[in-house]
Amino acid sequence: MTDLSERLAALSPEQRRLLNSRMRQRTAEDATADSAPVALRHSLYFFASARAMRPDAYYRFVCEASALADRAGLHAVWLPERHFVDFGGLTPNPAVLASAVAAGTERIGIRAGSVAAPLHHPVRIAEDWSMVDQISGGRAGLSFASGWHPDDFVLARTPHAERRDTTLRAIDQVRAHWRGTPVSYPTTAGGDVEVRTRPEPVQPELPVWLTAAGSPTTFEAAGRAGVGVMTGLLGGPLEVLSENIRHYRAAWREAGHPGEGDVVVMVHSHVSAREDLEGFLRPAMHGYLRDFRRQTGTTEEDGDVLLESAYLNFLGGSSLLGTPAKARSVLRRLADAGADEVGHLIDFGLPAPDVLAALPELFALSAEEQDR
Repeated sequence: MTDLSERLAALSPEQRRLLNSRMRQRTAEDATADSAPVALRHSLYFFASARAMRPDAYYRFVCEASALADRAGLHAVWLPERHFVDFGGLTPNPAVLASAVAAGTERIGIRAGSVAAPLHHPVRIAEDWSMVDQISGGRAGLSFASGWHPDDFVLARTPHAERRDTTLRAIDQVRAHWRGTPVSYPTTAGGDVEVRTRPEPVQPELPVWLTAAGSPTTFEAAGRAGVGVMTGLLGGPLEVLSENIRHYRAAWREAGHPGEGDVVVMVHSHVSAREDLEGFLRPAMHGYLRDFRRQTGTTEEDGDVLLESAYLNFLGGSSLLGTPAKARSVLRRLADAGADEVGHLIDFGLPAPDVLAALPELFALSAEEQDR
């Protein structure tokens, strides 16, 4: 056990109740902070465990939620890429699901959150997402990631150790293809060939982000490259996010890019005023966090204690799990930290009907800002 686990396991039932009470009090204090709307874009972010529901039901859920978000005026939907694990494993190719979402929506942006660049030839990334751009009428965008697990690199064309450089190079290559510029590649038949991809996309420039787990180095690399940043809060302190965004903006300015860049932050979200929310969310979040631990290779020796600790941290901390008042408070703090957009991660294990039923409360937060 870790030191934290030992302390939590040693708590008496009364001490546990007191801890829960303090976490709820902290949430209430956050909710009483300035609750005025803030200027953030609102999007939906999907990243379900493969254990959450059957694949066909999940894809229907994503399309339905995306259509509702489209009608509600949200900015975008974000679709991940994961391989060989339960956590995110329902979407090994976000471009396929993005095409289905594009066909059922009219104006909402459709983003890869993210494409694991080292696992694909840049030509295929450009071709697939140019098709999504055409189907959607010019609504595609990509966040590029350097890969999640070493096992994923059975699909890769370059060594795992070179994944970060490969990703930055792929961004330049895909952007060149998007603009219609030929790019030279070696062939296994010998020699090099200049490739111009088809179909041509609708948008003259591809909206691009770099996915950052939390390393200041990645934020700085995005700033130097002149692309946005896609990151996740994951229950972590806002102070760390704010510092990383400062690194990003400084690198952006030093590189001489116009403007200030763009920062998208994924946050677990379920906004509701129901009194039993803590107990209602607990099974879903425990399952979600358990699958996350499995895919990182964490043992289950002290799992229940750590899961409850992590859940309470999400519930009482900087997530959008809670009342509308608490959500407004967290959104303000995200804006103060430098975020431009919040990606509401909604599919963390709750039944699809419960997620869909709660979306109006989430959409209301976006509507408040649109009405300013």
